Amino acid sequence: MFNAINHTRKEEFCIFWDLGRRCTYDCSYCSPHHHNKFSPIIGFEQLSATIDGAVEYANLYNMYRKEPCTTDIAFTGGEPTIHPDFFKFIKYVKQRHPQVTTNLTTNGCYTNSKCKQIIEYVSNATISYHPEATQKERDLVISNIKLMHESKYNFRINLMFHKDYFEHCVELADWFKEQGIRFTARPIGDTNNKEDIKRGYAHEYTEDQLEYFKNQWEKKETKNANTMQMATTGMSIPKIGRPCCNGKCLNVKTGSDWSKEFRVPSTNFNGWSCMVNWNFLYINSELDLVYTHQTCMVNLDGQVGPLGKASDFKSINKDLQNKLRSGKMPVIRCPKTHCGCGLCSPKALYDNDAKEIFDANTKYLEPVLQQETKNLDMSQSWPHILLKKGIYQ
Repeated sequence: MFNAINHTRKEEFCIFWDLGRRCTYDCSYCSPHHHNKFSPIIGFEQLSATIDGAVEYANLYNMYRKEPCTTDIAFTGGEPTIHPDFFKFIKYVKQRHPQVTTNLTTNGCYTNSKCKQIIEYVSNATISYHPEATQKERDLVISNIKLMHESKYNFRINLMFHKDYFEHCVELADWFKEQGIRFTARPIGDTNNKEDIKRGYAHEYTEDQLEYFKNQWEKKETKNANTMQMATTGMSIPKIGRPCCNGKCLNVKTGSDWSKEFRVPSTNFNGWSCMVNWNFLYINSELDLVYTHQTCMVNLDGQVGPLGKASDFKSINKDLQNKLRSGKMPVIRCPKTHCGCGLCSPKALYDNDAKEIFDANTKYLEPVLQQETKNLDMSQSWPHILLKKGIYQ
């Protein structure tokens, strides 16, 4: 069984920023806390103040890294481009923080003129292709993909493999390969949760469909001598492991041996010491809250909860600055049994491995490993806060 994960290359600091839940689509596998038609609109002044605070936060961490890294801000939602100030905002970001790279996660469903603005002002993009869209919407997305490709723009595709549109997705995948367009074959859902399967948030796949995923991922791994063995029996994606969302190669330790892998056999890191806060930040504009990570949400006390308010980034940055200047930095011990994303962050099951990984990535700091795993309380997670506020049913 594997017991540690580290980077294989220099990483960026990723800030995921939900500008709001509003979306032009209503995909059956997208839960209500990921999209709606009524999310509040955050004004331009608040957006610009938040970006300034987030960049300062990233710079504080950079002062204590062995290798300072670039800051990448990923705009997500909902559908970010639906925000009325989005295109004004991306111009501000490029002018105010030219050293920051920006990434847009989008469904790609907008006019070609808006797509051209994205190409001009956003460093790179990830288009999530959703096969449930209408034919007109799918055609528009494909036209924007062609425009980006012809413009030699830096983008990639997350091809959402809906079980009922599987052949359509396979045809698209083949076309992407022919054109040299980067894409990731994404299963829908990554848990065995029966309730998620019942609601359609996670899909059950046939043996042939699972074999397709296996072949897609194994092509990335054929150069590695220690490819993880997968069982393709069963109907759920955990049977074949979980890749990094961006398809990154990871250093994985099994026993005392390290090997390069493109996926991990399990996403249960309960009790592991994790450096997710060194790689990610999550901003939820709808709730005016900031977390370490969108799906993790575990703070430096090892509990699920926000770091503070987005509208008061000065307090968040002051707290981080005090921790760093003390020379002793808390290391999160994961209280959860499922890692939805962020599995690529350095982490270890055993304390000696955790300390070694921490020391390899930081300077001027002593890691403070938490002695026990905190009881899991999801009441301060952003989905539960949305529920309590009655923002979605």
